[in-house]
Amino acid sequence: MRLPCQLTCPFMSAVHNGVKEAGMAEVTVKHAGDMKFETTIGNHRLIIDVPPEMNGKDRGLTPPQLFVASLASCIAVFATSYCNNTGINAEELSVSLSFDKLTKPARLGNFKAVISIPRGNVGDKEKAVLRAAQYCPIHETIRVAPEVTITLKP
Repeated sequence: MRLPCQLTCPFMSAVHNGVKEAGMAEVTVKHAGDMKFETTIGNHRLIIDVPPEMNGKDRGLTPPQLFVASLASCIAVFATSYCNNTGINAEELSVSLSFDKLTKPARLGNFKAVISIPRGNVGDKEKAVLRAAQYCPIHETIRVAPEVTITLKP
């Protein structure tokens, strides 16, 4: 089986076997007033905000919403890539992701992704589709629990 990342995976091209290459992508987040933030990565920009009860104005996704959207989207990309490369019709493929908000410490958990391929005949390739979806780098990142270093620049 060819893995989706062996086909096209430009968002992972900066790291191989856990080693950072020169020119790795970087995300920049800038405060844009009250609780609004402008996030830039590559040629893309998006607005992050929080709901009014957190002193925001709900003008964009919250960070947790962006995180779960990233996970669901990544699973969809890898499942679709596998389908496209094995002749399974991926038209209208969708991923629904449920999760819980947990406390002590505050975090998200109990993720349950359901892939729907209404126009594709998966047949005996169900396990292979699921295996391909699990190669999503967002899934792998939270499965392995990476180290996150946070520093303050004076």
